[in-house]
Amino acid sequence: MKRMVLPAIILLTSLFCINISAQDECQVLLPRIAVSYTGSCKKGLADGQGEAIGADHYIGEFRKGYPDGHGTYKWQTGEIYEGQWSMGLRNGDGRYTFQVKGRDSVLVGKWKDDKYIGMPSIPPYVIDYRNGIGRISCIRTGDRPYVRYVFSRGSINGLLMTGSSGMENITTSFTGYEQVNFPFRSTLKFSAPNAWMTAMIYCELRLTINEPGAWVVTISY
Repeated sequence: MKRMVLPAIILLTSLFCINISAQDECQVLLPRIAVSYTGSCKKGLADGQGEAIGADHYIGEFRKGYPDGHGTYKWQTGEIYEGQWSMGLRNGDGRYTFQVKGRDSVLVGKWKDDKYIGMPSIPPYVIDYRNGIGRISCIRTGDRPYVRYVFSRGSINGLLMTGSSGMENITTSFTGYEQVNFPFRSTLKFSAPNAWMTAMIYCELRLTINEPGAWVVTISY
């Protein structure tokens, strides 16, 4: 009986080791970074956050064994790409650094199926934050570099206004900034009566205007 116990223990130990080895195996399917991998794994493939090293080096997100999501890839020759990936190919927004005649050059923009397709589109304006404010209308009316604010019901209290450039101008006919440089970033804070004129509400607006010109920003609250 005792003679049978030892072989059984050896057999169980061997099976346990084989199982652990199988669990530890995690493949990266891009050959140039497939020598070693550290990170999350799913069904035997790199999946989630990880780092893969081979002739090249990649740190970032994986899916089904391939770089997928956001990550940084460094080639053996020194080029670096940081940005979005899809199944091992550059796809989406990214920044590619490389050398031309010994000097660093940078290519920023959008990629599709590992090919650069151009600069990212920049919207004319962006509403970065709003509180207590309903509709906002931003209309470009000409080329003169100014930003004018119009308040829908006219009655506001305690206006605090900041701008990234230009000259602040507050008169009965104009509230805003003249001679501004673009992109122009501004923050407005004020109090105003609600629509039923029964209480005061706190309002805050942060916006960025990218396209040069004369802008009229109408704020409804």
